[in-house]
Amino acid sequence: MSSLNPAFSVIIPLYNKELHIAKTLDSVLVQTWSGFEVVVVDDGSTDGSLRLVQNYAATDARIKVYSKPNGGVSSARNYGIGKAQNEYIAFLDADDFWEKNYLEEMNRLIARYPDCGMYGCAYKAVKRNKTIYNCQHVPEGIIEDYFQVILKDRISWTSATIVRKDIFAKAGMFPVGMIGGEDYFMWAKVAKDYKMAFTPQVLSSYNMVFSNSLGRIGHHDSCQESWYELYRSNDFYLNEFIAKKAIENGIRHAWGSHKAKSTEIEKQFKYTQLFKRNWKKLYYLNRLPRPLVNLLLLYKKMQTYYYLNFSRNF
Repeated sequence: MSSLNPAFSVIIPLYNKELHIAKTLDSVLVQTWSGFEVVVVDDGSTDGSLRLVQNYAATDARIKVYSKPNGGVSSARNYGIGKAQNEYIAFLDADDFWEKNYLEEMNRLIARYPDCGMYGCAYKAVKRNKTIYNCQHVPEGIIEDYFQVILKDRISWTSATIVRKDIFAKAGMFPVGMIGGEDYFMWAKVAKDYKMAFTPQVLSSYNMVFSNSLGRIGHHDSCQESWYELYRSNDFYLNEFIAKKAIENGIRHAWGSHKAKSTEIEKQFKYTQLFKRNWKKLYYLNRLPRPLVNLLLLYKKMQTYYYLNFSRNF
């Protein structure tokens, strides 16, 4: 399905990353594989991010810059996919970066496994006091059961994932309005029907210091999509994976007192066998008095802040 020399469209959603976007762009522009374009989608930045990227674009024709009103990261990625000219979509967040041979090695992976729909690599997560390497033990090759593997190893991280462009027309796009887990939702839609190829080479870096997980606690989704629509009869690992992500989603809604949604998720995913403890947490959160939930929420935010900034473990 792929050409012998595939070209990549690098999609970078941009929102207020003035301090980081230069390093991100530099990591793309020094790639040893030259067949790429860079599609930067400014999602209504209010700092100097857009001006900085425009300065880059003025001296490098490979960079194409688009601006749109703020609509969230899924909206920006979808916009970028629509503007992309090349066969493969490589995703990169505006505060992450690649090793200089990322695209070259991913091209090699595509050449070796041309019939896959999604490609990934090992990556490192950078915290304030530690760098953690992920998925180096996963062997190179086709992932036979994506959902079984991803329950143990985070083999699909956005800045370490490439997808054939034509697949989005079939699988659909990123869910606009999903506050957390929108990338995992997208990869799950792809993995339901296409194989993934993986390399254990560490080729991408995730800047965990600036993760927005703290800001998502208690916020509700406005998207039309739901995890339950991915349910498939007699597919144990797929159904357990979506249960895991949906229950996380439900707990986030319960923290914010969005009871209709959190109760719906509680009922839909009662079937889980592997994540029954998380399900019980959702069950009890849905029944606690609001003053107690607010007190627990304050503790949760403090705990998350410590985890992101000081904890030495994930």
